[in-house]
Amino acid sequence: MRLDELDLALVHALQINTRAPWTLIGEELGIDPVTAARRWERLARTGAAWVDGYLSLDRDEGSVYAQVEIETGGQLPEDVLTSLAADSRMLSLKQTSGGRDLLAIVGASSFDDLARYAGERVARLPGVRGPRLHVITAVPVEGAQWRMRSLTPAQRTLLRPEVPGGVPDEPIRPVDRRIAHALGTDGRMPLSALARATGTSTATVRRRLRTLTAGGRLSLRCTLARPLTEFPVSVVYFGAVPAENLDAAVRALRTLPGLRMCSITASTHNLILDIWVRSLAEVHTTEALLNRRLAQLELRITERAVVLRTLKHAGRLLDRRGHSVAAVPLNSVLPDGC
Repeated sequence: MRLDELDLALVHALQINTRAPWTLIGEELGIDPVTAARRWERLARTGAAWVDGYLSLDRDEGSVYAQVEIETGGQLPEDVLTSLAADSRMLSLKQTSGGRDLLAIVGASSFDDLARYAGERVARLPGVRGPRLHVITAVPVEGAQWRMRSLTPAQRTLLRPEVPGGVPDEPIRPVDRRIAHALGTDGRMPLSALARATGTSTATVRRRLRTLTAGGRLSLRCTLARPLTEFPVSVVYFGAVPAENLDAAVRALRTLPGLRMCSITASTHNLILDIWVRSLAEVHTTEALLNRRLAQLELRITERAVVLRTLKHAGRLLDRRGHSVAAVPLNSVLPDGC
């Protein structure tokens, strides 16, 4: 599938203001709202791009997340891989080069739940040689913050949604998990449909969305299939930096153009970086850049892995082209009473 400049601009606009009305999108792109909506419908229908929402990993106190390395000897059957990817606790699943065959992000309701899932679900798969868990303590950078580079600064400013002031930061409620679950299938779901899906009123949905987005507890994102971007290669770097330098390291990393995710973990590798690059050659030049930029912070890149195939990306099942084929919302596993 080939995208033109208008398609890329549309994706960029929705990255900035995911739930913006088509009237605003069309106005800033110089097209009518019907054309904007029709363009988006084509992108979404073909799985080239999608919009979804989820509770931010960094602000979801009711859940535990971990990066999980899985060794299989390269012998896990396709049907087992497909079943694993379709599991609602499996947030992301990648086949990689290097010291593991699969790299996953898993969500659980508690440490015990995480241990049981790893031991009873993952470790018992045929050929799996004991999963290695790296518990995530913070996610200072995630994919919802990544942007295309199609729009002008003026367009970006006019599209940027207003951040409501004076909204208290509240703990996540059961209704918030239901809202995030519904948005996991369609991040642009109308308020009326959200109300029906969550069993509450439109006014409540509007109020909770306002609170969740203002407090950074809800991430809304528009994703373009990676092969259609200017960064078709994904590489994961496993690094270590002294604990006292972590905050400074994150500040230095934020300006890295292809950085998609930065996880801080309680592990030998306390920094796990998911970076998109233009070519395989940039795998090494990017590592060299990281070493230079963070030399004073004593960063050590201990391992790197090229992503060979992404089976699941932030709750979306992908085909071999990297296009979305189905949604398995990140918040599918809801605590009792939700």
